[in-house]
Amino acid sequence: MTPSSPQLFALAIQIVIILAVIRRSYSMMQGVAYSLPRLALLPVLILVLWGISELESIVLTPWAIPYLIALDLAILIGTAIVSTPIAERMTTVHRDPAGGGSYRIGISMAVLFVGVFVARIALAAVLFPSAFQFGSPPAGFPPIQQQIVLGVIDALFSMSAGLLVGRSVGIYRRWESARPTSPTPATR
Repeated sequence: MTPSSPQLFALAIQIVIILAVIRRSYSMMQGVAYSLPRLALLPVLILVLWGISELESIVLTPWAIPYLIALDLAILIGTAIVSTPIAERMTTVHRDPAGGGSYRIGISMAVLFVGVFVARIALAAVLFPSAFQFGSPPAGFPPIQQQIVLGVIDALFSMSAGLLVGRSVGIYRRWESARPTSPTPATR
């Protein structure tokens, strides 16, 4: 099956997103200035995309309501809970006395997130290219094999979204725990 122009356009957008994720992950491994809005922006955007993806699943796999959505949500939350303390331990914070500073994440956290994110896109591109197009394909619902592939793609997306949320929460927690302590007044 040859991908259509809308599928190729959607795939091109996904590739741009992958390149942005790789660039950001590489920057975070090198060290970036701490900014809470920037730290929160990407997880919020990914969660919005995740929600849209779940809506797509409802259209393509109507039998999945609410089972796969609950499973995807459990994967997202579970991955976030498991990855938060790992990200916190793998984050190095450099704070200045004024409260600013920078942080770095470990390479394995970046590679894990990028790997899961890219694996999801590659699986969709190879096994179910119409997953890049919103709505059911013109012939109706996809065959059960493609619906299963879609479930796996959604599970991988849930995992990558959970990793991103956990990474951001872990970085935030490490940043907060590294606050400079104010000098205590001398006791008399």
